[in-house]
Amino acid sequence: MRSIIKGKPIEDALAGFTSLLVSVCVTILLLAIIVFIARESCPVWSSYGPFKVFSGIDWNPLARPPQLGLGTMILSTLWVALGAMFLAAPLGLGGAIFLAEFAPAWLAGAFRPVLNILTGIPSVVYGFVGATVLVKWFEVSFNMASGESLFCASLVLTVMVMPYIVTTSESALRAVPEEYRQAALALGVSKQYVVLKILLPLAKKGLLGALILGFGRAAGETMAVLMLAGNTLRLPASWFSKGEPLSALIALELGASEAGSPHYQALFAAGLVLLTILFMINLTLTIIRKDIGSGVRKS
Repeated sequence: MRSIIKGKPIEDALAGFTSLLVSVCVTILLLAIIVFIARESCPVWSSYGPFKVFSGIDWNPLARPPQLGLGTMILSTLWVALGAMFLAAPLGLGGAIFLAEFAPAWLAGAFRPVLNILTGIPSVVYGFVGATVLVKWFEVSFNMASGESLFCASLVLTVMVMPYIVTTSESALRAVPEEYRQAALALGVSKQYVVLKILLPLAKKGLLGALILGFGRAAGETMAVLMLAGNTLRLPASWFSKGEPLSALIALELGASEAGSPHYQALFAAGLVLLTILFMINLTLTIIRKDIGSGVRKS
């Protein structure tokens, strides 16, 4: 018994040190990636300026002079990622509420392994299914020359990110202490009222974290978007237009670019822009999440 008691501080200190070491290594790795991408793309920013790169809609890196506007790809990225979240957020939150509060234990136990399987399916499989089913369906049903579109890519991304939202949101709902449910039900209110007025406000911080995770997954996806978005370098007029998100642009053209050329450097600039978009939106949601958390604690 004494050895267990004496060993506890050592084990705790070792676990804390290991966690700190892993956190430091991950942070250094992330900073190294950002520094490398920024260094490779630095000539583009210094020659053309951030405003011209962000707002330009002409992409022709082999022209003389090169045209390196990323505005078209940025807009396509936002259409695909935000469109996927527009569809996946209500479905994912609704599924999480059902599994956490309304589903019988046997049904919830059957659904959770299915969600885990969905998260492990390679993105190229999702893209292949979308290309052979969704694209063909749009072509036949709407008499389109090609069924590829940003909307089609968003539909597949919805299926891809929804398991992450469901599992994370369900965990957030189950983390709310049982006393809140029992006290509310003892007052005679309905289960629906308990969920909408008590559980969801208390779990808002975790639910927003689920949306952050889902958006990061949607905006960074490559293969499914590459196969379904249409890969057209035209400014998308709507969600149903074709487009080429930043991730698809990098995957398509990086192998064909000459190292050190403006084309090569512009693709690294596209990667830095994608990281910046992810960082800014995640930072905004994280700030909102902290404000929600502080508001819940004050109340």
